[in-house]
Amino acid sequence: MRYRPAVQIFTTFFILIIVAALLLYSFGFSPSFQRPTGISALFTATSAVCVTGLTVVNLSSEMTFGGQLIVLIFIQLGGLGLLSLSNWILLSLSGRIGANRTAITGEILGTLPQMSASSLLRRVAWFTGLAEMAGAVILFIRFEGEYPPGEAIWLAVFHSISAFCNAGFSLFSDSLMHYRSDLVVNLTIMALIVMGGIGFVAAADIVEKIEAMARRKRRKLCLHTNVVLTFSAVLISSATVAFLIFEWGNPVFHESLPNRFFESLFLAVTSRTAGFNTVETCHLTNMTLLTLMFLMFVGASPGSTGGGIKTTTLAIGWALLKARLLNRPRSEIFKKSIPYDLTAKALAVVVLYVVTVILALGVLEATEFGEMPHIATRGMFLDYLFEVLSAMSTVGLTTGVTTKLSNYGLWVIMVCMFVGRIGPLVLVSSVIGKRSRQQYSYPEGDMMVG
Repeated sequence: MRYRPAVQIFTTFFILIIVAALLLYSFGFSPSFQRPTGISALFTATSAVCVTGLTVVNLSSEMTFGGQLIVLIFIQLGGLGLLSLSNWILLSLSGRIGANRTAITGEILGTLPQMSASSLLRRVAWFTGLAEMAGAVILFIRFEGEYPPGEAIWLAVFHSISAFCNAGFSLFSDSLMHYRSDLVVNLTIMALIVMGGIGFVAAADIVEKIEAMARRKRRKLCLHTNVVLTFSAVLISSATVAFLIFEWGNPVFHESLPNRFFESLFLAVTSRTAGFNTVETCHLTNMTLLTLMFLMFVGASPGSTGGGIKTTTLAIGWALLKARLLNRPRSEIFKKSIPYDLTAKALAVVVLYVVTVILALGVLEATEFGEMPHIATRGMFLDYLFEVLSAMSTVGLTTGVTTKLSNYGLWVIMVCMFVGRIGPLVLVSSVIGKRSRQQYSYPEGDMMVG
């Protein structure tokens, strides 16, 4: 029996989480870890498979090496998608993949008309392997002077894979705050985050562009790649400037301008979906936290290891707003008209995402505060909204709420991570199935808007 791609994606991620939780429960925690290991194992497994980075466990002191290895393996499986890896293995063995597996690849990694699923899978495998290997080598050279060779290799490999998969897990108890002024670590981690966050379709398109240039042939980047690169650059650069302004008088940031710039740049890059931090999130100003929530809401790009509504959805929303303001008949971007179906899908993604966040926040407020009056919980609303957005966008940043949540609260965050990783539309599609397009329409009606 062939299952719908959405059902297979849902089922695969669910099974991965259960397997990871069982392995962590059996082998993952050191004897010094005191928290009940059942919910801790499940939460850590969900965060690893959904490449989020939120955790109730200190990986460096409360996990065994085996536990750290389990987390890393499932970060890689969750980041690339087990179905994508199995499709690549099948492609390597047989030279082709079937129609159903092609559809699954399209759901996970994305597709473009000029790029076949088999071609995309090959490029994804090479791109991922080379990026993670290069990152690990650079980080090893940096860590080798501070740690024994074996430990330096492990730290380099773990952080390279975690950064490329936008997972945000770190083997340092303070994430990367110890390296906040380290140019090599900062630039390497940021480069890996960006490469993993632009999406495999865009990455494959860029690789084809470079190959064409090497053969001295002209080839333009596709519209998708141009939109991803442009909006990613705008978000990162504008957020960096905003953080410099909002945190100018904050003593948490270093005094020298170069250090302030790199801390702001790192925060702008990691907040899109990665979750590493070089400064304490809870010490940031409210304006910075609001900006971070917007960046988390947008997230990475389609077909990537990150979450959020995606940069292309933001681009389509901007194009729609621009068309309405300029009284244009169609939404346009980079001198291309956007199909109505694509605009409708983007709006559906935003609506589903917002509804899910509101529902999750309401349930989390109920589990943690119950019927407590507002005056007794003043100041906590922003923290819990930040936590929900971080989970839904698979970011992993927190203001310190995660370890204080009740078991019921942890369940809410786990559901958010799961929904955010597979995507609200995929979740709905796996439940209600794919419906055929209706061949009729009702008479048009009119109403006031705005």
